[in-house]
Amino acid sequence: MITEQQIDGGWNELKGKAKQKWGQLNDDELSQFEGQADEFIGLIQRKTGEAYAEVESWFNQTCDDCRPYYEQAVAATQEYAQNAAAAAGDTVDHVRQQVAAGHHEAEELVRRRPTESIAVAFGAGIIAGVVVGLMTRSR
Repeated sequence: MITEQQIDGGWNELKGKAKQKWGQLNDDELSQFEGQADEFIGLIQRKTGEAYAEVESWFNQTCDDCRPYYEQAVAATQEYAQNAAAAAGDTVDHVRQQVAAGHHEAEELVRRRPTESIAVAFGAGIIAGVVVGLMTRSR
């Protein structure tokens, strides 16, 4: 599985190959264009005077050499996304089961002790009403 360091290493390798081929390029200039191929190619063309098509051809060939790493990164990303989706689905199922179990327990409690349940609900309603009344009165 490809890592972020390997992807960064691929970019660094591309910059290194460009510096080998065209010695007048420096790290600061090359670092400005990470991920922006057209600007990267334009910089090399301006600094070296070579035709854009030649630089682009070299760039494409060099990138083709790195394609297996890219495909490996895409596969790894898809695998991570699938695993994350599966884990999220499992968590949602677990939460649903817990909520259903709590709901069932509450129903059973109300069935076993209906008078106490009504008293608790009535008391909670009064407290909620007082709180809301105080909040609206203070405004």
